[in-house]
Amino acid sequence: MEELIKLLNDGKSRTIEMLAIELNTSTDKVKRDIEFLERTGVVKRIVFSGTHTSGTSCNGCTGCGTGGKTCAGCMPEGGFQNMGVMWEVVK
Repeated sequence: MEELIKLLNDGKSRTIEMLAIELNTSTDKVKRDIEFLERTGVVKRIVFSGTHTSGTSCNGCTGCGTGGKTCAGCMPEGGFQNMGVMWEVVK
């Protein structure tokens, strides 16, 4: 599981399938491990939705940095289309 945490923490985006290949394991095992890491608070799921809960810009917004919905100021042009689920390691 340490290797999975290292991969999730390196800043690159990967699908579950890519993680499984890099870890030489099954996608089911990667999913179980990530679910465990989420439940224990080691990682958190990132939501890319294009709206922001507070309606403000990123100067002091609360959604982007806390796993909430991403505000328009943080969205790339055209939004995050076809993005898979992403996680970040909680520090």
